[in-house]
Formats: sequence, structure tokens, C-alpha cells
Amino acid sequence: MRIIILAFIISISLHFIAFNKYKDKEFIQNKQKDEKTEKKSDVKFVKLKKQEIKQEINEVEKPIEKVVKKINNEVSPKIKENKITEAKKIEKKIEQKKQVDVEKSKNFQEKVVKEQIVNKNNSLQNSILEDFLSQKEPINKEILNELEKLYGEEYQSFTKIQKAYLEKNLNNFQVITQRVLNRLGYPKLAAKLRIGGVNIVEFMFHPDGSITNLKITSSSGYEVFDKYSLELIEIAYKDYPRPTTSTKLKFNVNYQAY
Repeated sequence: MRIIILAFIISISLHFIAFNKYKDKEFIQNKQKDEKTEKKSDVKFVKLKKQEIKQEINEVEKPIEKVVKKINNEVSPKIKENKITEAKKIEKKIEQKKQVDVEKSKNFQEKVVKEQIVNKNNSLQNSILEDFLSQKEPINKEILNELEKLYGEEYQSFTKIQKAYLEKNLNNFQVITQRVLNRLGYPKLAAKLRIGGVNIVEFMFHPDGSITNLKITSSSGYEVFDKYSLELIEIAYKDYPRPTTSTKLKFNVNYQAY
């Protein structure tokens, strides 16, 4: 009897457990269905929302496009006009520069032609002078002898123009120098000692009136005279006749005690 009752209780318990599992399973399935349904509805809702947003964007973009087109239509002619104006300005500047370049070129050509003419005239004058000097006897035989004595063999290496200049002006150099000496006075020490002497000065004399390489090539034997001669030449050369070409001057400076 006890066994039957125990079996009956176990049977009822098993049925009850089975029934609860079935209920739980059915509840879970129903819940999953509900979730799927909700998801589907959310997707549709999102799709609908996207379409609505697109429509709103289109509605906003249309007036913006109209405004942009209007602005472009108004601005583009001005931009074109500005570009045309700038292009004209650039063309004008180029033309002005061309004119300036042409004028500079003309001026340069004229300058070159003038220089060529001047150079031709100078060369023509020099050649005529050389031809004239080649046929002319020296001014004075004594001056020629003195020049050959001062310069030695170097005198033969000078041009005809340089020789003519030296032959004509040798006495002038000495006279002008003596005049400056008289103006400045005899060296005091030499006057006190009552001594005299002669030295030879040498320097390059240039067409612009300047001198270079001033020195004593033959001493008087007295330092006082040698230094004084250099001081004399520094003053006197400004009055010397200028040469047409750079020429070496060499002449005597005389100191005579009274």
C-alpha cells in the first residue's frame, strides 16, 4: 500500500515538473517572438525617419541652391570684369617696359656710336701727329742729347708722341720747378752751409694730371737736397703741361748756392 502511494506521489510530481518546463518554454518562445516583432518595427521606423530627414534636407537645399546660383550670377560678371581690368593693366605695364627698354637700347647705341667716333677721331689725330713727327727734325739737338743722357736706351722705346712731348717740354719742367724753388726759398740748412748740388727726379705723369712713383734716381750727395726736390715736385707738377698718354718724366733739379 505504501509503495503504491509513493509511486502515485512521484508520478504527480513528475507531471507537475514537466508541465512547468513546458510553460517556461512556451513563455520564452513568446518573448522571443515579441522581441523580433519590436526589432522589425524599429527598423521600419528608422527607415521612415531617414526618408523624412532626406525630404527635409532636400527642402532646405533647394533654396540654398537658388541663393548660391543667384550669388554666382551676380559675382561672376564682376570677377570677369576684374580679370579683364587686371589683364589690361598687365598689358599696359608690358608696353611701357618695352618702350623703356627700346629707349635704353637707343641711348646705349648712340653712346657706343659716339664713343667709337671719338675713339676714331683720337686715333686719327694720333696717327696724323705720329706721321707729322716722323718727318720733323727734333726741336733742339741739345735737348735731344740731354734726354738721351737722362733716359739712356729707354728713350728709344718711347712712342713718337711721348718723344715729341718730352722734347717740347723738358725746359718747361725745369723752369716751373725752379720757379717753385724760388718761391719756397733755398733749403735753410744748405744756405747756412753754403752748399749746392744737382739731383735727378723721376715719376710717371698721367693725362689726368696725376703723378705716381716719384723718386730720386741720381742723388745730389746731400740728403737735404734730395728730400727738398721731392717736396718741390709735389707742388710744381700741377703746373706742368699734361701729356696725351702716360709718360715717364725725368729731369735735373739744380741747387746753386749764392
